Amino acid sequence: MSILRNRFVFSSLRKRIMVFLTIGFVGCAILMASVSYNAIYTMQRDKIKTSMAVDLYQQTSKLNQMYNNMLQVTQQMTPEGTVGHLMESYVYAEDTYSQRLLSRDISYNIGLITFSNPAMQLVMYYNPASGQASYSNLPLRNDFTLQSLPNVAGTGELKYQSPHKSLCRFSDDQVISVTRTVEFSDGTQLVVYVEAKSDITTDMKSLTDSLNMPYTLVLTDTADKVAYSSNSTVIEAGESLALSEQSGMTSDYVWNRMSGDYGYGIALLLPVSFYNHELYTWKNHMYWILAIALLMMFMLTLVLRRLINRPFRLIEKEMRTFGKGYMGTRQYHTGIDEFDRIFDQFNIMKRQIQRLIVDVEQKEKRRHQLEIEKLAYQINPHFLMNTLNSVRWLAVMHKQEEIEKFVSSLIILLNYNLGRSEEKATFRSEIQVMRTYLELQQMRHDFEVKLDMEEGAYLDSPVARFILQPIVENAVCHGLDDNGRLEISVSSDETSQMVRIVIRDDGKGLSQETLALLQRDTPDQQQTGWGIGLRYVRSMLESFYGHKARMGIESTPNQGTTVTLSLPYLHSGKERAI
Repeated sequence: MSILRNRFVFSSLRKRIMVFLTIGFVGCAILMASVSYNAIYTMQRDKIKTSMAVDLYQQTSKLNQMYNNMLQVTQQMTPEGTVGHLMESYVYAEDTYSQRLLSRDISYNIGLITFSNPAMQLVMYYNPASGQASYSNLPLRNDFTLQSLPNVAGTGELKYQSPHKSLCRFSDDQVISVTRTVEFSDGTQLVVYVEAKSDITTDMKSLTDSLNMPYTLVLTDTADKVAYSSNSTVIEAGESLALSEQSGMTSDYVWNRMSGDYGYGIALLLPVSFYNHELYTWKNHMYWILAIALLMMFMLTLVLRRLINRPFRLIEKEMRTFGKGYMGTRQYHTGIDEFDRIFDQFNIMKRQIQRLIVDVEQKEKRRHQLEIEKLAYQINPHFLMNTLNSVRWLAVMHKQEEIEKFVSSLIILLNYNLGRSEEKATFRSEIQVMRTYLELQQMRHDFEVKLDMEEGAYLDSPVARFILQPIVENAVCHGLDDNGRLEISVSSDETSQMVRIVIRDDGKGLSQETLALLQRDTPDQQQTGWGIGLRYVRSMLESFYGHKARMGIESTPNQGTTVTLSLPYLHSGKERAI
């Protein structure tokens, strides 16, 4: 299964692109070929069938008109017609002179009929009993027999003949004809024969040449037997051709059929090979188009492969060198905007990682320095606490109450600051420890402390440990002079859920350079006193509150310093572990 999966599942982008291009090309080619085939087939079918129907309709209309004209001529040669009436008079004429005059009038009227109808050629009376023609306007062939005429329609006295060779001795034109049996009052039966020149052969040749389609025109009688075929190689006269519908297709030819006004059938045939000629031509063109498209797809695949492979190889190379620790940036110009942007972003990422590494190193140094400073404040805490306890008991033994009180306060203060107290830090405990520290300092220095603390439930809320004493210690040790004044204000805002602590002294203040140095987070060798304590407080606030707490310092030389703390009001259970 893994072998089959590796063989048929392409994990390479290059292979997937080639596969997708191939599938897309094949799909588009099949779709294009299908749409083109349907369009060509539909257009060809509609064009040919429409053309066949129109041409067939024109030939049928022409034949109907010609048969109608000849029928009118035969009507003139019946006893009721003009020529027939003269013939009736000729039959009853007793003297030779009258017969000669009537004979001349009959010939004149027949000539007048043919002159007024240019398509008319041979018009005559034919006596089937004697086999002789009477009053023929043109000489008759010697081998003529009435039975040799190709009848295509008609019953009784009227018969319609399909195209055949003219009966005129001196003409080889193709004609159609009508025969009509008439009987005169003396019982004489004659056959009126009228023929007109037919242009079917010329029309079919013009149609074939103009459309390059070898059409065949076929006339059939009422028994579906072929009476005339314009192309005997396709179908010969005398064969049976049963076409029941108006149009259709057989294995040999496509056909369109109509019925004439006088009962004959007329059909237009086209060989299937010529009917599909445009489809075959289209197929050959489509093969060439597909071959050219395949070649273009192959060239396009090669170009895409070249365009994509080189940038990907460069990216892969950069990844490998980056994995080995090389942080240097390189500029690549692949000529493709997307890949150039990727390289630019990759270089930006390298520079950001370099900065992050430097920041981590600096933070690690700061943390290490802070640990050293913390240790410096906590040197041998057990020894210090034991020593202070010994001093306290000595003071008790010697009844030195002031010393005993001083040392007891100092022990409480050290226990809290060194984290040896099990109680959690709250605003109340922080303020109490700050008070204890100030009481100890007031035993040594002469300064005034004013504490303005607003009572409320916030005093019992969690707070970061050991954040107030370093600030007041800085004020006492570095800011206040003798007889100085320290003001401390503690209040809360229930709306914003913030606790505001303001520590203000009227000491000697800080210069702008020192104030700027204290604002820096990075440790500096010049940060002693104020700097170390404030940096510790800032680190504790950041660890406990994140970025929600704020500490601001304002100072003016010889006027004092103000430190403002804005701390979130945390509920029990939400404090961070320190």
